[in-house]
Order: sequence, then C-alpha cells, then structure tokens
Amino acid sequence: MNPWLVGVIAGCIAIPVAILLRRKLRTAAHRRDDELDTPMRHHPWLLIVLPLAALLVGRALAESHNAGVAFAYCACLPVLTALTAIDLDVHRLPDALTFPLAPAAAVIAAVASVSTGHWFALLRAVLAGMALGAAYLMLLLISRGGAGLGLGDVKLAVGLGILLGWFSWSDVLSGTLIGFILGGLWAAGLLIARRATRHTYIAFGPFMIGGTVIALLAS
Repeated sequence: MNPWLVGVIAGCIAIPVAILLRRKLRTAAHRRDDELDTPMRHHPWLLIVLPLAALLVGRALAESHNAGVAFAYCACLPVLTALTAIDLDVHRLPDALTFPLAPAAAVIAAVASVSTGHWFALLRAVLAGMALGAAYLMLLLISRGGAGLGLGDVKLAVGLGILLGWFSWSDVLSGTLIGFILGGLWAAGLLIARRATRHTYIAFGPFMIGGTVIALLAS
C-alpha cells in the first residue's frame, strides 16, 4: 500500500478520535479532588496534533516497514496524546494510562512482528522496555531532587522503551536523548524568560513522548 495513502487513512481515523479525546478531557474526569480548583486547559492543539502525528507516523512506518507496522503504531498515538494533555494539565501521569501502556505496547510490537516476521525484534522490545524503565528509576533514586522525574515518568518509560525497542537499541537511545534535549531547551527558555526558576516543576512526560514520536519518524 502506498505510504502516503496509509498516512492519510491513519490521519482521517485520528480526527474523530481527537474530537472525542478532547471532549473527554474537558470533563476533567482525570483530575483528583485537589486538582479541581486549578485552571482548566482546553487543549485545542489536540485537533491538529493527533491527526498530523498519525499522518506522519503512518506514512513513515509504511515506507520503512509496511502498513501493518504503521497502523499498529498509530494505535498508540491517542494514549500518548492523552498522557501529554493530562501531564500538561495537572503535572501527573495517571496509572490508569501508564500501567496498561506497557502491555499495549507489547501487543503492538507483537503485531509488528507478525506483520514482518521479525520475532527477535519483539524480544528486543520487551528487554528495551525493562531497561529504559530501570534506567529512569535509577535516575529518579540517585539524582538530587529525582532529576525532576516522578514515578509516572518511570512507568511511561517502560511503554516507550517497548515501542522504540522493536526497531533498534539506537532508536531507544535517540528517542530518550531527544526527550531530554527538548525538555532541557524548554526549561532553559522558561528560565531566560523568567517564567520559571530552577525549582519550578516542569511536566517531563510530553518531552518523553515527543522524543519517542520523533524517533519513530526517523526509525
């Protein structure tokens, strides 16, 4: 199937998903009682970012692999988008999404292996998920102030490691490094603009996810 056609199909499917996701987030169902008084984010960017990401990821993976891999990986984008929106809103990655992400990522990797016959890639994906999760946990425990990370970031890392690990270890490394670079640039920009201090908490989940998506585009 033509890669651009795969991307267009994935993007069109993502449009109603983005609309439904935004409506769900506007109900504030993800917020805890102590978070209800904070200003609500309406996330209009969802309506553009999710379909665009599906279009680009679908096209890129269909070109480098096949349509089966492309559609399988596009299936994880709504969850990653929801985690991004929630972390931006309340600076928290809910267990209701991070816990099932890892097994869902394993299923996606399995579908990709069925589609391509690359079964060693599935084993590598599982090992990469465990390795990246362990690396984030170690960074959280040994760094002063936890390096700005939380347990939600550790749980998210497991799922992202599985998704990237199916392609290669270098993709796991590049996706992780891109996330830290994006987060560092954003923090530096806030400091320069005096909109934050060194003690200001910055949601890191969106940068982890952004690095993953960029790595998928380049995989």
